[in-house]
Amino acid sequence: MSVELPFELQPGERTPAPGDLGLVQAFANTFWDLERGRPERLRSPSTLAAWLRRRALIGPGVRLDETDLRRTLDVREGLRALLFANSGADPDRGAIARLNAGLRGASVTARLHAAAKPEFVAPNHGLDGALGLLAARIAVAQLEGRFGRLKACPGPECGWAFYDHSRNLAGTWCSMSICGARVKARYYRQRRRRPTGA
Repeated sequence: MSVELPFELQPGERTPAPGDLGLVQAFANTFWDLERGRPERLRSPSTLAAWLRRRALIGPGVRLDETDLRRTLDVREGLRALLFANSGADPDRGAIARLNAGLRGASVTARLHAAAKPEFVAPNHGLDGALGLLAARIAVAQLEGRFGRLKACPGPECGWAFYDHSRNLAGTWCSMSICGARVKARYYRQRRRRPTGA
């Protein structure tokens, strides 16, 4: 099953995550709060199905329900917990446990070739296959050491998943001109409010 990636805007004109991590990044970014409006893109089973269909992760006839939506959101929030941990936050063990519980039943198979790279294939075109493909991409990236570059911005009201392209993994913000500037301005205001000579 080939996975298609629609173009996704990035804060500060960042370059999206390369290759298979682009899908993982897009999934994590179905929720973020950069504009403080708490935009949840997966609001209903139908919006979840549309998102997955657009990326060829489920078949055209697959119907999802509220249980599928809750399961998917648990997986996504666990993924976001991993990305915040990549940014230096303490791991949210409860969210990661719900992630792994949500992946129970998710499945992929490996397809091997003589002259091409192996590929993961979903044995069915439902939610189990979609979550299995996402989990396989995350697991391979973790094993290869690439996953640590996918981070969640620690800026207040943000959480945007971004790929740290820096050589030394020093990227902190989704955009220095947005979240970095907000945090610097907040620290500046706090310092100015402190009484002097106390």
